[in-house]
Amino acid sequence: MNRRAFLGAGFGAAACQAQQQSAGGDPPNVLLIIFDKCRTDAIGTYARRDDLTPRLDRMAAQGVTFVNAFTPQALCGPARASILTGKYPHAHGLRRNVYPAAAGKLNTNYQDPIPDPFRDPRFNLWDNFVFFLSNAGYATGAIGKWHLGPGNPGFFDTFHSFNSLLRHWIGEPHQSRYRPDVQTDDAIRFMEQHRGRPWFLQQSFYAPHEPLDPPKQWMAKFAGREHADYHATVANLDWNVGRMLDSLEKTGQLENTLVIFTADHGRTWIDRPGSAESIALSYEEVAKVPLILRYPKALGQGKRWNAGVTTADIMPTVLEACGVTLAQGAHGTGLTPVIQSRSLISEVKGGQDRWTRPIIIENIPQKGIDGSYYDERAVRTERYKLILRKFEVRPELRAGELYDLQADPGEAKNLWSAEKARARELVGILEKWGVDTNDALALELTRGALAAVQG
Repeated sequence: MNRRAFLGAGFGAAACQAQQQSAGGDPPNVLLIIFDKCRTDAIGTYARRDDLTPRLDRMAAQGVTFVNAFTPQALCGPARASILTGKYPHAHGLRRNVYPAAAGKLNTNYQDPIPDPFRDPRFNLWDNFVFFLSNAGYATGAIGKWHLGPGNPGFFDTFHSFNSLLRHWIGEPHQSRYRPDVQTDDAIRFMEQHRGRPWFLQQSFYAPHEPLDPPKQWMAKFAGREHADYHATVANLDWNVGRMLDSLEKTGQLENTLVIFTADHGRTWIDRPGSAESIALSYEEVAKVPLILRYPKALGQGKRWNAGVTTADIMPTVLEACGVTLAQGAHGTGLTPVIQSRSLISEVKGGQDRWTRPIIIENIPQKGIDGSYYDERAVRTERYKLILRKFEVRPELRAGELYDLQADPGEAKNLWSAEKARARELVGILEKWGVDTNDALALELTRGALAAVQG
């Protein structure tokens, strides 16, 4: 049985139909590039340095840089599921990392083996944009780290991916080929082989996640600098991004390809409560991620967009660019899938670069605070951030965290007790979010928090 027949048989002909809308031109290709654990200040256009990532900087000059982009959850699996579905983790259900076998004691991993989250009733992942593109006739491919199961869920024509934990070198480090270089060769072949029909490719590099062991020529470039191995790794990925863009240009596909670059989450260099691997935090250096879109015919060139956006916005952005809409009857329910995000193409075309919505960050920590694990919600507005936590072992309300990011970009001075009126305002925003998105935890947190900041 071929792949498309399998999808129809397994989920019904009306499972999640997508309709290709005529837009007066060829539908664009889509190249989605994801770095793992990449900070914004590792990218030149964010750090305002021209010696870090020249090819991504050139892509930014030809597209739109989203200065304030945030991950819905600063953890690999949930973040990637949100990119695919346009939903926040509390809605798609995947809150921890999945592995086909039990994967240690970190609180951010499911402790039971999960070989296929797409067929696990705990998760709602099938209403995703790659599935819709596939049904609309796109050739689909995935290369590199997937972290949503070890196998092809069924909607990729080409699947050269792995779940996680695969080393960066094909064999012996520095004695074999570097995996990101091999992945890029694979991507170039895919893009060349499928020219002539619309295609989608997710190229996901595991780097700059540890272990940081980039090729020696890249280390030489950053010798003596702080975090040299990290920046050298990102520089190699930047070179590989350039190789893919050069291939698109050489084959005449570049101007009809939406290129998206982002990261699943960042990382911290300092000791923050709740983190064991410098991730799984709502603080800026972890939750804020790079996001650059290149598609001049729809977005223009050289723009810096300052309003807050989320990587969950990638899903409706891709569908709008490709002229694909969600048909009635998703999974035979008669309901159109609910999307908790919005198209960045429509937003940029609208021209109103203002924070018209708060950004919500969800979090589960890797380790507890004072021996107690917790679940967390954060609200990010243009100037302020509120963090509220529900603790398991000690459930009494602890002080929330409120930061003025204009005066305190490092989130070092907690204003929770000093600015109760501001805290009440942000708690109210989170309460509205809880109602609008059926987020039960947000509502539970805000009930206790409102009582604490009265007066």
